[in-house]
Parts: sequence; structure tokens; C-alpha cells
Amino acid sequence: MYKTLALVLASAISVMACEIPGDVLSNNITESFSLQIQNASFPDIHNHYLNIWDWGGGDQHLFVSPAGNSTSELQLIDGVITLPWDPPRRAVINGEYEVLDNTTKMFMTERGDPRAVFDVVYGCNPDTDAVQVQLAFKSRGDEEAGGNVGVRPFNGMYDFRWTPAGNTAYDASRPWTKVTLVIVHP
Repeated sequence: MYKTLALVLASAISVMACEIPGDVLSNNITESFSLQIQNASFPDIHNHYLNIWDWGGGDQHLFVSPAGNSTSELQLIDGVITLPWDPPRRAVINGEYEVLDNTTKMFMTERGDPRAVFDVVYGCNPDTDAVQVQLAFKSRGDEEAGGNVGVRPFNGMYDFRWTPAGNTAYDASRPWTKVTLVIVHP
């Protein structure tokens, strides 16, 4: 009976899985967009959006909505999330390293800090199973390849953090949660 049930469930899952197109997507998106945050196992952040918060000195810190200010003017230039302001702000990974969970803050700045570089890929929406366009983390500047982007609690909000691939460090008081970044055009 259990084998039959497992086979039925496996068949249902394979029927439900969206079909990923085979074409390669450009890592340049000049049409403005927002970034939706997905992690279906974590309702506090699932289907919220990446917001920006002016933190002084021209930096824009990244928070999960409703914290911060919503933005639909993001672009992707050479794989880097960019606010096309004058001067432009780019997503970087270079602030507030935390040894307890081995994460580093991701924020937007005009400075030349190590950039957060992404590939544009297709994925499946966990709620609707529709094909969606996502950002897959590629590298922290040219220093380190791979890793993951996620969020963790910060003063009653959630801020964005990067962690290297294979990280096993964990801080129970501020648990880091991996997220999927989905491109949403206004």
C-alpha cells in the first residue's frame, strides 16, 4: 500500500511540476522591476517584496516589506541589481559580517564594494506552479563563487544577508532563511 501511495504521489508531483524553458536568459534587464521574496515554508516573508531604506551616506539597505520603501525601479546590469539613480546604486555584499551565522549584509551603494552578481534563470512558483523568472546567486564580486542570499531578523524586520556555499553556522537568536528572488514587472 505504501509503495502504491508513494508512486501516486510521485506521479502527481511530476505532473504538477512546471516545465522550465530551455533558453538562456540575459543577465541584463533594463525594464524596471520589483523583487518578490519567496520561501513557502516561512509565511512571515513569503510573497513579500525587497524594499529599500535610505541608511545615510547614499546607501540603501535592503529589507523585506513592509519595512522600508517599495521600489519597482530596479534593473539588472551585468548580473548586478541596480538602482538607476545618479549616481547608480548597486547591490553589494560587504557589510556587518557576523561570525555566529557566517553571513554578510547585502545592501545597495555607489561605492565599489564587492558586487552581488546573479544569473537570470527560470523557476517554478511554489504556490501556482507557473514558470517565473528568478535571480540565482552567482558570486560575491570576483572573490567567491556561489553561496546563498537570505534574510534574518533585525530589530523587528528582516534584512538581506549572504552566506557562502556549504555554510553550517547557525544563530538561533537570529535564524537566517534562504529566499528565492523573483522578478516582477510593474
